[in-house]
Amino acid sequence: MHNPSLYGDWKSHVLALWEKNFIFLPFLLLLVLFMVLAPEKIVDWPEFVGWHTILNLTGLLLVVTAIKESAFVGQFSKRLLTKTKTERSLAFALVALSGILSMFLTNDIALFITIPLTLSFRDVMKNDVKKLIIFQTLAVNTGSALTPVGNPQNLFLWHQWGVSFFGFIEKMFPLFIVMFLVLAIFVGIFFPKKPLSFHDRPRKNSVNTRLFAVSVILLFGFIASIELGWAFPALIAIAVLYLLFYREIFIKTDWMLLLLFVVMFIDFHLLGHVPLVIRFVNHFNMAHPADSFVSSALFSQVMSNVPAAIFMSKFSTQWQAIAYGVNVGGNGLVLASLANIIALRFVKRRSIWIDFHKYSILYLVVTMVLVYLIFYL
Repeated sequence: MHNPSLYGDWKSHVLALWEKNFIFLPFLLLLVLFMVLAPEKIVDWPEFVGWHTILNLTGLLLVVTAIKESAFVGQFSKRLLTKTKTERSLAFALVALSGILSMFLTNDIALFITIPLTLSFRDVMKNDVKKLIIFQTLAVNTGSALTPVGNPQNLFLWHQWGVSFFGFIEKMFPLFIVMFLVLAIFVGIFFPKKPLSFHDRPRKNSVNTRLFAVSVILLFGFIASIELGWAFPALIAIAVLYLLFYREIFIKTDWMLLLLFVVMFIDFHLLGHVPLVIRFVNHFNMAHPADSFVSSALFSQVMSNVPAAIFMSKFSTQWQAIAYGVNVGGNGLVLASLANIIALRFVKRRSIWIDFHKYSILYLVVTMVLVYLIFYL
């Protein structure tokens, strides 16, 4: 006879594992499938991973985790919230901040800066912050579309396109205006003029001022090192510092997020070389901008917009159409952009993944239809 308590414990552990990693396990299963179908490719897997991206994410994860654990940001939440009287005004402020930062610091770095701030609001106000985080994610996808350095797919396409920095911005500005206006309308519709509601007694967390100060310096230093190409030595310095003085930060860091990205890089690369997928793409007229735009947006939904940009470049030289497609396509399904996954992993509740799609898919449909009608009809 089996022990019911042991069975219950085993079941609860499995459910907890699934609850925490439900987005990771399907990608792991897909990787296992590729392992069985193409074992000769296993030796090439390390080449498929964007190690530069993984390196940058590692440094950012460590520093942002430290800032969050310092509990310092929450001390300023009340002061900021008193300046924004309603949910709508707070949403407009956070969306604007996230969008502007993403133009210059990339969409993922913008999220690492703004989402911990938003999460800290939970210590002082009763209003749910899930929807704010969802719209911040849409905002960084929108703002980052404007500049060559706003996101990885733009950086890749900018070099392929062969236009100047400001020439790229000029080409992308019409798309940015459409996406921005739709997002502003969405904020006005989905966030009511409801007054912010505060806890009678805000939650008190012990504040580590020194950890916060050190981590903020490290954050901006690491961002600068990324721009200068010194990310690896900077990461080593950050890791050594935290290991020596704040070892608990390594325990709190979401290492599963990094593993998820490694597996996704391999999966998407292998998926892009599946003959069935290639034959499907060849059915489209990639010489036509409209087909390149639609294909780029749709492929972003299943292979994320960065791999989709690289994949589409093999079939089309319609760079502006591809750029429009992968930037619009960064919304929709959570897999469409790595920034989406980063944002939602910050919130430890599975329900946000469902809520995210209620807004992001609608935003994708509206922006995709408008861009198609305005530029390609």
